[in-house]
This record gives sequence, C-alpha cells and structure tokens, in this order.
Amino acid sequence: MASARQPVSGSELNDINLRSSFRAGLRASGIPWLFIVPSLLVMLFITFYPQVYQVVISFYNFTAENLTNPGAAPLVGLKNYQDVLVDGLNVPNYSFFPLLGFNIMWTVVNLVFHVSLGVIIALVLNLKEVWGRRFYRTLFLIPWGMPVLITGLIWNNMWQKNSGGVNLLATSVNDRLGTSLPTNTDWLGQIDPPLSILTWLNGLFVPLLIIVGCGALAVWMGRVLLRDGISDPQTGKWKADRVVWNGGITVLAGLAAIFTLLDVLQGSTSSSILVEMFQRAGAPVLAFYALLITNIWLGWPFMMVVATGALQSIPPDLYEAADVDGASKWEQFWSITVPLIRPAMVPAIMLGTIWTFNLFNVIFFITAGGPRNQTDLLITQAYKLIGQEQLYGAASAFSIIVFFVLLIITLINNRVTRATERYDA
Repeated sequence: MASARQPVSGSELNDINLRSSFRAGLRASGIPWLFIVPSLLVMLFITFYPQVYQVVISFYNFTAENLTNPGAAPLVGLKNYQDVLVDGLNVPNYSFFPLLGFNIMWTVVNLVFHVSLGVIIALVLNLKEVWGRRFYRTLFLIPWGMPVLITGLIWNNMWQKNSGGVNLLATSVNDRLGTSLPTNTDWLGQIDPPLSILTWLNGLFVPLLIIVGCGALAVWMGRVLLRDGISDPQTGKWKADRVVWNGGITVLAGLAAIFTLLDVLQGSTSSSILVEMFQRAGAPVLAFYALLITNIWLGWPFMMVVATGALQSIPPDLYEAADVDGASKWEQFWSITVPLIRPAMVPAIMLGTIWTFNLFNVIFFITAGGPRNQTDLLITQAYKLIGQEQLYGAASAFSIIVFFVLLIITLINNRVTRATERYDA
C-alpha cells in the first residue's frame, strides 16, 4: 500500500517558489548574459586585475628592478603610505599636504569659473533677442571638442617667454596704443608669486581664513544637528546618517579651528597641517594663472551645454506668470531658473569636480608641473613617481591615497548637493 504523501510546509513552499523563480529568471536572462560575460571578462583583465595588483604592490618596495622579478620585492607593509604622507620619499620638491591643498584650490577656482561662465553664457544665448544663437553655441564648443594634446601644445607656445603669443600680443598693443604692458614675461618659469603682497597676505590670511572658516562651519553644522535632532520625531528612529555626517563635520571643523588658533597664539603655524596645506595655494606662481586661463577656456563650454539643455526645458509660462505677479528678473532667476536647472547642473558639477581634480593633460602638456613642481597636481605627481623616479610601490600607495581623498570629496559633495536624491522628494 502506497504511503500517504507528506504535506508541504509553508517555508518549503517558499523555497520551491524561490528556486523555480530563480531558474526562470536565469533562463530568461540567458541571452543578455551572453553579451555581458565577454565584456565582464575584458573588464576583469584590463581594470580589476591591475587595481588589485596595485593594492598588493603598494605594500612592497617595488621598483624598476622588480618588473622582471616581482617576487624579489621586499615587503615593507605600510611604509610606502607613511613615506607618501610624511614626506619620506626621496623626491625633489615633494610634500604631500601642500600638494593636496593646491589641488583642492585648483579644483574649486576652476569650477567657480566654469559653472558661472557656462550658466551666464547659456542664459544670454537663450534670449530670443540674440541673433545667431545656434552659430555661437556651435562656435563655443570648439575648445571642448579639440584634442587635448593639440590644445596643450598651442597654449604652451602661447605662454612662452620668447616669441610666445601672449607676449607678442602685449608688444603689439604697446606699439599701437602706446601702453607699457610687460612683453618679456616668463609665464611658465617664474618661481616667485606675481605680486609680492601675496606672500605677505599668505602668511597672515591663510591661518585666519582656516580659523574663521572652520569655526563657522562647526557652528553651522552644530546648529543644524541640534535643530534636526538625532531621532525622527514621528518614528523615533535614530538618524544615523545625519548624526554621523553633521556630528563628524562639526567635530573635525572645530578641532581644526582650535588647533590652528593655538598654533597662531604660540607664534608658529608650521605644525598645523591645514596651514601647511594651503600655504602654496595662497600664493601660487605665475604659471598657475596661465594654466587657469587655459583650463577656463577649455572647461566652460561643457557647463554651457548642460545649462542650455536645462534652460530650454523650462516652460515659458512660468516666467509669464512671474511677470504678471511683478517679480523682477533677478527674483525670477533665483525662484525659477536656479531651482529648475539644479537637477541637471548638480551632476555636471560633480563630474566636473572629478575631471578637474584629476586633470592630467593640461598640466602635463603646458608646464609638466613646473616650475619646481609648483603646479603639480596629485595625478601628475603620481605619474612622476613612476615615470621619473620608478617607485612603483610608492606610486601605488600614492594613488590609493588619492582615490580615498577623491572619494571623501565626492561623498561630501553628494551630501551637500543631494545629487543622488530624488528631486521631488
């Protein structure tokens, strides 16, 4: 006599349904996987494997001699990271924190010009009264569309001391207008700041700016934390993300302001890492301004394109209703234009931050980091650690540190701008 079939429990039924749905989904996605797997294998070989290998050799004293015999590289642990951060590398004119401060200043200044110029020109070209708007939009895209190598070589020649385009232009202006513009300026080689007052202000202004800025940030974030509370009044749940971000920024900014103030009161700021970071950024050499002009010319067209697309998506009825209500053009800009172009501009700004922070081509082709590494960015210094010094282990550690620096900047940028949150939330 056949035994009675045992009833299936609810958990077993759920497992059966889960397995059947998984097999059905796997069969349904079989063809897409045929397209994904080759690309995945290529990415594993050309991207993920080098990144993992980079992490591994960052713990070894890996030099050019170890390229043919990797196993002979001695294990040094975290020494490469220590050498990178505390200037233990035997590299001329190298110091990590001034390099980082200059890189941050370079990124912020460029983005301010890129975004402001891009939005302003997009607003002007969005006016119906402007004749030939399509022509100008196409013309302004030329800097963005040119190969970076060609652009770098052209601007390098323009900034040359002898027979450079900028100095020749100054000569021509002097001849025609009788002015006395300098015509023999060493744009790329002058090591001193262009204005002597910058050096004096740098020693006084940088510590003061750090104290005031960090103190104000600590007070503001502390007020936000107290205002919002550490728990949701409706659900009673702890706001972990707000507490970590706001509380962490409050503590770090407050400590930075206090320690910098103590250094100033003791008559020495040499021990303050923040002051050391921005000493070079506070009085940059003349080559910085040449690079800044070049990169502004290159960078604002991208922001103009993004802003133009966002502006053209704004319904004209909103401006007509604002005119009826008596709102001025300035009020319309802040109440209508800025909120409605924000969803497009914020991701563009984040992308521009990453591009500018890791800008290799413009720096390398125009100044190569000179004079005396005063215009080096983190990315060009990492290249020199390999190309000139052949310190592969130290360069790997340096690149990993740069990755985490950029990750922190991106997370802070994302937190402040809420770029990945729903716009209508």
